[in-house]
Amino acid sequence: MSVIEDKKRRQMLKVILAEAVMLVSVVAIVVVATLAAMGFFVGSDGSIEQSGLVQIHSMPTGASVTIDGGVLFARTNLSRTVAEGEHVVKIARDGYDEWDKTIKMRPGILLRLYYPRLFLLNRQQENVQELGQDLAFYAPSEDRTSILYAEERSTLWQWLDVKGDEVRRTELDMANILPGVKENEFFGRVEEVKWSANGDHVITKVSYEGVVEWISVNLRDLKNSLNLTRTFGMDFSQVEMADGSAGKIFVLENQHLRRINTGDQEISRVLLEDIASFMNEGGNIIYSTVKKEGVEGDSALRKIGVYRDGEKGSTTLTSVPGESKIRVAIANYYGEVYLGYTVDDQFYICYGNLPTYNENEADFSGLKELLGGEKLAMKPESLSVSPGDGYFVAKNGKYFAVVGFETTELYQYEALSSTLKWLDDDMFYTTQDEGLTVWDFDNTNRRELVRLESKIGERKEMPELGENNVDMQAMTVTKMPVMNYDVTVANNNKWMYYVVKTNEGRLNLVREKIRD
Repeated sequence: MSVIEDKKRRQMLKVILAEAVMLVSVVAIVVVATLAAMGFFVGSDGSIEQSGLVQIHSMPTGASVTIDGGVLFARTNLSRTVAEGEHVVKIARDGYDEWDKTIKMRPGILLRLYYPRLFLLNRQQENVQELGQDLAFYAPSEDRTSILYAEERSTLWQWLDVKGDEVRRTELDMANILPGVKENEFFGRVEEVKWSANGDHVITKVSYEGVVEWISVNLRDLKNSLNLTRTFGMDFSQVEMADGSAGKIFVLENQHLRRINTGDQEISRVLLEDIASFMNEGGNIIYSTVKKEGVEGDSALRKIGVYRDGEKGSTTLTSVPGESKIRVAIANYYGEVYLGYTVDDQFYICYGNLPTYNENEADFSGLKELLGGEKLAMKPESLSVSPGDGYFVAKNGKYFAVVGFETTELYQYEALSSTLKWLDDDMFYTTQDEGLTVWDFDNTNRRELVRLESKIGERKEMPELGENNVDMQAMTVTKMPVMNYDVTVANNNKWMYYVVKTNEGRLNLVREKIRD
């Protein structure tokens, strides 16, 4: 072999070796980057550990974050990997109150803290609307864009649009729609008001002289409203919208579940029998059956089941003794259906895909268990779903049991009030003792937003409203006491609306600016 050939061979070997090293390096970098993205890191003892990822959002954004006392230089909204275990997260922004919570991180898990809300300090009340002396009802919409109310005995309903900075008012003449109207005065009672998802309709339960009537009210076109009770000649014990526009409605009549199409005013055959109660979410229904008196054996068992709109039958999830106290709920969270039910003091939750009806054998493979009979500190009187479908809430008096689908944890505690009210998708509030207090779903971050008048100084009168009753005047006087009506944070998350009472006994709607 010549010297030249030997030199070329050595050069070739060097090139192959260099390329091999580069390939191994690239593979190693990709592997390390992939493992890092999955939260793996080398611990202090040299072992390989896996962290979790926490995403921290806040309202408003641009807040500083500390985790275990260490300042994160990026501001909300942000994402960080965090080691397994408990960590203290604090969120703060100049001019606002603070938020903090102890979180539990698990390896390989994404934890979304999307709900922290900071309230602007030094807020002032602004007059929005004089409501009158007494109200027949007061009902903010679930999407936090509207408020509907009426004075006692009035046939005129007031519809407030609170989406933006300017509040707009529309007056609705209900004289030809409501039962119990005599000489242009309403002598009935509004028992319930349920909003459609698109905010164009409400279903109203009205009682008059011992008779109950359900009315689907088209707020944008009153002449197309429909008295469900009179149209179909049936007494309904429960009415729920099946879609976002009140085009389809599920009704419970004499323990029979039916569906109404309001467009052509048709009512379906009996879909389910012996129904005690039900809850609907997008055409999916969870229900419980009635207790049958004097019946023994398997026929005495009460059933908890699910029904998918349009199928021939339902699927039984479980059967329980007839004496059991049952509560049911259904939600849709990030595209997955969550089914919840309580049997006495046992809490069950499963999620995934509802079983398709099969007359031979049900297939539950699409459902996963979240809670398998967790024992509660009470027997719930109610089981409900939060406005954003992120939580089940079981309660009896002041005792709450809350399950968050994001954290999958169960929180049990005694709340300040027995009244269940949501300020937004994740926060409770109470107007107890003429003040306003809020707290997160898990009983943390309790804050007193409006205090008792006696605590903060002399009560002063509200300034007079303008001729159109929608005059926005900034309050520079002491805050007025909060009345026990619903509190609303508008969906622009800028204004908080609530009802106060003046020295002269008038009810006024006021608002506070809670973020810049």
